[in-house]
Amino acid sequence: MTRIALEKELQILKNLLSDMAKIVDETVNGAILAVDKLNPELAKKVVEFDDQVDYYENMVSQTALEIIALQQPVAKDLRFIITAIDIAKNLERIADQSVNIAFRVLDIYNTRKKPIPQCQVTIIEMANEALYMLQSAINAFITEDVKKAYSVIEYDDIVDRFQRDNIEQIKDCMKGNPELLDIGIDYIIVVQNLERVGDLATNIAEGVIFTIEGKSPKIEIEKAKEIKEVVLKDLPIFDLLKKHAHLVLECAERLSLALEAYNKKDFTKLEEIAKHIFEIEKEADQLKRNIRGHVPKGVILPVERFELFLYLKEQDAIADVAEEVLNWLSFKHLEIPKTIFKMMEELLSKSIEALKFLEDLIVYSADFLLYRNENSRNEAKEIVRNIRYSQYLAEEFGNKIKKEIFSKINDPLNLFYTLKLVELILGIPHHAENTADLMRAMIAK
Repeated sequence: MTRIALEKELQILKNLLSDMAKIVDETVNGAILAVDKLNPELAKKVVEFDDQVDYYENMVSQTALEIIALQQPVAKDLRFIITAIDIAKNLERIADQSVNIAFRVLDIYNTRKKPIPQCQVTIIEMANEALYMLQSAINAFITEDVKKAYSVIEYDDIVDRFQRDNIEQIKDCMKGNPELLDIGIDYIIVVQNLERVGDLATNIAEGVIFTIEGKSPKIEIEKAKEIKEVVLKDLPIFDLLKKHAHLVLECAERLSLALEAYNKKDFTKLEEIAKHIFEIEKEADQLKRNIRGHVPKGVILPVERFELFLYLKEQDAIADVAEEVLNWLSFKHLEIPKTIFKMMEELLSKSIEALKFLEDLIVYSADFLLYRNENSRNEAKEIVRNIRYSQYLAEEFGNKIKKEIFSKINDPLNLFYTLKLVELILGIPHHAENTADLMRAMIAK
């Protein structure tokens, strides 16, 4: 009677995982199609699926723990339950990759960026290969097919090769076309997300092998020890990133003083504030060089160097925006209507709000990357959501200001100058969101 009850509970658990896998498969399919067609509506649907996937992960974990507590399974049954929890986590992370891709699609569409046809990239081919790995891993789990699980692991090299080739092609294209830098970064993030879909599908396949054969393929204990030792040694890298984020925030926060001095025509004070901001920005640049020099070649890190440096580049771009705003203010003084100026101050405040999360994002992400603390990962994901929401609020308010500018300012020069200032300020939350998305991509492994 006990065995019948256990089998019934195991089937419920398997059904939950199967249903979760179908939803995740749909999200990956949707994300790929959204990239291919640059379809914002489809991208939004992918984002909406994220909560449903999180619900299923919680249900799988809860059900699995209840079975262990009440049924006391052993051998293969126990391995299946342990693997089920792990597979649910991997499926949830795959859904995270889809959401990241969907946000890139929305970014490309909303900022009116155009695809890069002159760059010979094979993102859709890579996407289809990653999707094939996911579907094969899910099928191997449902059918308990060990051979198919092993084939998924072997297939991972193909997706990795696509990643290397695509990133190199995109980087080469950006070098030849500097105007494609922003969209190039978007596509690189998409490529990285797709590669991780393949990695996570491999994890699922390994779970299938563990359940059926009772062994974990590709485990290298000595290498794992080496990674842990090096990671502990490289903890200062994340501390330096945190200090850099603090300097970036300082640069942006002082812009409110600069804007006030500009409005009051206090050019002496504006010059003093500018000098101070430039000094902070110079310190941030020096720290950026220190971070780059702090990662010697041959050292194993919990993330790729390219990812780390791309993140640092985006975070540093925020300080560069502050410098651009100051330069723009110094070019010419124009009378800005009082109502618009107050809205401009509010826009700056809303834009800076996204930066206040960056230090905590680095702390929680580092804790997960170094010590695999799942609670820290969840905290980091929540911070990313807060940054995205702050960016959304700033963007919405920016559009409101633009409408006000068009209705209140008739002089062409004043109109252009004020609109440009708004666009420059909006660069702050834009780069903050990019920074958050890059960090989310790193912790979604």
